[in-house]
Amino acid sequence: MTNRSDRRLSILHIIEAPMWTGAMSQTLATVVGLKRRGHEVTLATTPGSILWGRADAEGIDLVGVELRSELNPFAVARLASIVRSRRIQVIHAHRAHAHSIGLLLACVTRRPLVVSRRTTLEPRSNLGSRIKYRSRSVTRIIAISEAVASVLVDFGVRRDRIAMIHSGVDTTIYSPGRDGSSVRTEFGLSPHVPLVGMMANAYGPSKGHDTFLEAARMILSDTPETVFLLAGHHTDKPPLREAAAELGIADSVVFAGYRTDVPDILASLDVSVNCPRSREGLSVAVMEALATGVPVVATDVGGIPELVRNGETGLLVAPGDAAGLAGAVTRLLSDSDLASRLAEAGTSFVQEHLTVEHMVNAIAKLYGDVLAEAGK
Repeated sequence: MTNRSDRRLSILHIIEAPMWTGAMSQTLATVVGLKRRGHEVTLATTPGSILWGRADAEGIDLVGVELRSELNPFAVARLASIVRSRRIQVIHAHRAHAHSIGLLLACVTRRPLVVSRRTTLEPRSNLGSRIKYRSRSVTRIIAISEAVASVLVDFGVRRDRIAMIHSGVDTTIYSPGRDGSSVRTEFGLSPHVPLVGMMANAYGPSKGHDTFLEAARMILSDTPETVFLLAGHHTDKPPLREAAAELGIADSVVFAGYRTDVPDILASLDVSVNCPRSREGLSVAVMEALATGVPVVATDVGGIPELVRNGETGLLVAPGDAAGLAGAVTRLLSDSDLASRLAEAGTSFVQEHLTVEHMVNAIAKLYGDVLAEAGK
């Protein structure tokens, strides 16, 4: 008898992709993983986006759709035609606008709808959000952490309609032993200079770049040779440069901007920091650092404690606590035994529980379950 998760399925994934974020990287990992397992995958996303280019390079069937509006009848009509012509069995929506489009599409085509939810930000308390999250046309909501699942339950989503599936890391790319010397060479840094990095797009205050820079100022007062690296969309723009200049630390900060060599950047670091104030459903950046074998300091926000177990796989500090962040980073820089122990435990944790293979297997099983419930 064939296991439901082994059935060859046809799945439509929908996501708006204005920039490269954790949601895009996880969507790409999912569709590529499903394709490699023999499933037929179609990805509807923003034409010309980074996700579009990377998915195209992987041979994913792509459909260009405009998803800047949550109510786009033309997108729904076009996708409904594709659902029918390609005999799509499951619709999987990622991010808010895709969720709305997917819900309308599921109502029109009568296909099961799976929605991924990646933030601990509570849905808005309005009719639209209540329909989106409590509608019976949403077959399952994937919460990427228990923290996200808890927020959904508090909003009124039935627990049996939530599937908790952690995001995954490609441990063939993110793994210990990578050589980060090329990154240090590019920025003129000695192999012996302490390098502390933060990988996060600078598109709002929630990511805590100001806390990172204030902590950097404190660390530099004791260890002036330390260098700090910011990487991600907009981290090379005037706001962060001006903030560092006001703190008097601009000469000790590398503003790297958007990078495609994230594994090498992580490998170049002595400590990786992730210090959001809120909304962090899990944190792909933290998972990638752990997988690479870099000691991690992060804030106790959202799903991060499910990854960073304080004193076991990394160190946790309170959100917005620059002094606490500075102290934790300094502790790791000055205690190589502790840093190595935490890094090794973090890598083992990812390899055992948080690989792309774990994630894709769980998602494929979920598809089988929802189709079985629908009698298909």
